[in-house]
This record gives sequence, C-alpha cells and structure tokens, in this order.
Amino acid sequence: MKKMLFTYNPSSGKGAVKQALSDILSIFTSKGHDVMVHPTAFPGDSLEFITQRGGDFDIIVSSGGDGMLHELVYGVCAGNLSCPCGYIPSGTVNDFASSLRIPKDIRKAAEMIMQENYLPVDIGRFNGGYFAYISAFGWFTNVSYSTSQRSKSLLGPLAYFLTCLRSFEPKYLRQNSGRVRAEWDHGVIEDEFIYCMAGNTHTVGGMKNIVPDGASLTDGKLDCLFVRVPRNLSDLDAINRFVMTHDCDTDMIVSFKTSSLSVSCEKPFRWTLDGENGGEYTSADITVLPGAVRIAVPPEK
Repeated sequence: MKKMLFTYNPSSGKGAVKQALSDILSIFTSKGHDVMVHPTAFPGDSLEFITQRGGDFDIIVSSGGDGMLHELVYGVCAGNLSCPCGYIPSGTVNDFASSLRIPKDIRKAAEMIMQENYLPVDIGRFNGGYFAYISAFGWFTNVSYSTSQRSKSLLGPLAYFLTCLRSFEPKYLRQNSGRVRAEWDHGVIEDEFIYCMAGNTHTVGGMKNIVPDGASLTDGKLDCLFVRVPRNLSDLDAINRFVMTHDCDTDMIVSFKTSSLSVSCEKPFRWTLDGENGGEYTSADITVLPGAVRIAVPPEK
C-alpha cells in the first residue's frame, strides 16, 4: 500500500475541495493508497509540512490555487524529495494546470492522478528559493495576491479584473517601473522597463498573449519577457497590440530563452512568485532546474 500526503486549502474555490473531500479520498483509497490528509491552517503551512514530513510518503498531492502549487513545489525541492506529485486545481485562474492540461474538475483531476502518468517539469530557482512557473515584477503582477480571498470567492476571475484596473493609473505605473539591467546566457540589456517575467508557463493570469513564443515547461530553459516603459502614445499602442493580439513586431517587447538570468534594479521591486508575494529586491538571480519535479498529467491521446 502506497502512502500519500494530501494537503489542501479549505478556503480555495469557495471551499470546493472540502465539499468533495469524501469523493477525492475514495478515489485515492480505491487505488490502494493510505492517505494522510492535511488541511492548511495558514499561509506556508503546506510548505512547512511537506519540507519536514514529505520524505515519509510515496506521493504528495496538493489542492488549492496557485499558492498551494507554489508551496508543493517549494516543499518538494527544499526537502530534496524524489517522490512524484499531483495537483488538483481549485483556485481562481490556475495557470499551471492550464499549461499541463490538468482537469479543472476536482474529481476528474483526482482520477487523472491515479493514472500515474508523470511528467518531469522544469522548476525555477529564485535567490535561493523556488517557484513552479513564474517570477515577475512590475505592471499588474501584484493582482493575484492583492485581491482579497473574499472577492475571489464572490466574483471569481472578475475580482482579478477589477483589481487590475488600478494598474493603469499613472501613479501606479510610475511606482512599478524603473531602470533595470538584465544579463542572460547570450545577452545583456539595460533600459526602463514596466514589466519583467521569467518562468515556464503558457498563460499568466489566464492570458496567453503575454507569454513568449515557444514557451515550454520541459525544455530546460526560462522563458523571459520584458516590456519597456512607454514614452508616447505610439509606444502605448504597440504594448496594447501585444497584450491583445500577441503582435511582437515592436521593440517595446524583449523576449528570450535562457538557463540563467541576473536582474539588477535601481530601486527595490516587489516580485511575485507563482502569484504569491515574493518580497522586495533590487537584484535577483534566477536559474532553471530541468525536470526537477515529476507531476501527474493526462496521458497523451
């Protein structure tokens, strides 16, 4: 009998996991798993538990929003664990699940995990820590963690949209842009930027257009995208076209792939890691850990 740790956020998705808990556990136990259930009590609870106790289990499954995914991946990497993982998305957007075609239906996701089809995915290392799919700072990157849980529960994705509206205010734009120097495997650039990201994902905040072309979770590279600060209406129009249609035919957008990235800024910027508040930094060293975590995904058709 395999030992499973199942950790979940009781508040995520209007308590959807809590309501479906009996069904989820029945799916796991019917396949011969001895399940320890750990509902989280505070932010970082799952990370702490997985880091300290994860070595006792044959598989670790987490359910919640992207914050729970972040804690799952961070805990597995920090604990130097080799066991496979599963993720049942129940958050508002779930970018990582979308990238890997993990079902949004809770029961179907649990059934998929039991098929034991594991994909080694790339993980990011950020200033000594870890992230699952994105590290970023600048324009609208604080939306996911600055939107209240109550608003998410009541309004769903609309809550993110309403919070995002303030990111177009001139004062907000000034606060979240500045001079940045970036060095990577085959290049260096220094300029005024309004948005900077490095990660492995096909969507950000549910949007596909602001992800670099050819983005992959399994190529051993970070997909990076930097947006320059607009100086005039023409620059604004170019950025708007990029966001709306992914028109990259503009020098306002800088994108590239790299195995490592060093970023230095003239002022502290608040980074988001997997949609969570990652802290303020004037510099960041980001690298990729190829295939560092094995996660359950749907079998190829």
